[in-house]
Amino acid sequence: MNMTSKRRHLSVLNGEIPDRIPIAPRIWAYLLEQKMTHIEYKKVHDYDPIVITGSGFPFNFDESYEYMQQFPNSIYHSNVKKTDIVSYKERDLKKYVTSHFDTPAGRLTQVKAYPVIGDKSYGIRPNPHLVEPMIKDKSDLEKISYLMLDEKDFPAPVFKRLEAEVGEEGIVHVTVTSGVDEMMVNLVGLQNQLMLYYDDNAFLHEIVKTFHTYYKKLLKHTLENGAAIIFESWFNASLSTGWSPDMYRELFLDKIKEDIGITHQYDAFFHFYDDGKIMPLLNDFANSGMDMMTTMTPPPSGDVDAVTAKKILHGKVVMSGYVDTIKIRYGTPSEIEEQTKYACEILGKDGGFILGTSDSIRDGSPKENVDAYFRAAIKYGKY
Repeated sequence: MNMTSKRRHLSVLNGEIPDRIPIAPRIWAYLLEQKMTHIEYKKVHDYDPIVITGSGFPFNFDESYEYMQQFPNSIYHSNVKKTDIVSYKERDLKKYVTSHFDTPAGRLTQVKAYPVIGDKSYGIRPNPHLVEPMIKDKSDLEKISYLMLDEKDFPAPVFKRLEAEVGEEGIVHVTVTSGVDEMMVNLVGLQNQLMLYYDDNAFLHEIVKTFHTYYKKLLKHTLENGAAIIFESWFNASLSTGWSPDMYRELFLDKIKEDIGITHQYDAFFHFYDDGKIMPLLNDFANSGMDMMTTMTPPPSGDVDAVTAKKILHGKVVMSGYVDTIKIRYGTPSEIEEQTKYACEILGKDGGFILGTSDSIRDGSPKENVDAYFRAAIKYGKY
């Protein structure tokens, strides 16, 4: 008897073996290019979508300011004023936005560069480039508190309607907001964080604690409103971005474990995302209590040895991902079939695996390569 896509996913998360390996590539960029939703594209290929959605919170502190305009009498936010100054540089295909946030504790300033509209060289939905970070010294941590939402102003859940729309055709995972690591990168800058580890380690710990304390409030609210699966990203804390395993354990691992514990208090699943190198931390992740881990990226983009990863994680953490989107974008159909087959045979053996991708299948990926991935997934993903 064939399972529904939702049942297939839940079967794996509950330690059972489904009728076939769930097929759940990260595919948002390709779907944007095709102008299709997961459910629409499922009519093209029989797969098992993981639909990731927000919980209703603003994704970053620029959005937080706009969100707070609904609550002009909020104790923290009634005196915060934002001013944007837009500029362009000659022969530079970017728009520069300087944002000033005037708070009762003083001014915060950040500068971001955005590709001009219509420039597709940065992809279908490019991220802005951080030119000047908002947090530059310890005094800025007090100022940033005025951009953090009051609990009385937290939003109603927005994911319930999507869960009803997706139904049995897939499964919804809820991302609370930008993760602790992304808040830090967006407000401090990655290189600045790495330098702070050596220049002012205590300040770096204070930054991590500040944003994690805030994040936990948002996480608990999301869970209290019924999120069944939490999707939590830590890719900016990845070993691939420059952190060492010892740095990771010192700064981030206990925070992740705490989030896992909170999630399990509400009988929800915890889905952890790191699309970089993970092998030196694999035993840490195996013993963390997380339920699912994405993206299990092989070399050269990542470092996952499938045989070793299966031995360490099987029975402890559901593995998801593996097929390299660089190969899907630039490889051949036969190469994609070979890697997909290998993933199914090694990682899929005896369950505990969801076939995915190393990141989103990119816009511009050849149709024949995308088709080869789905054909191989059906062919080799049988139990």
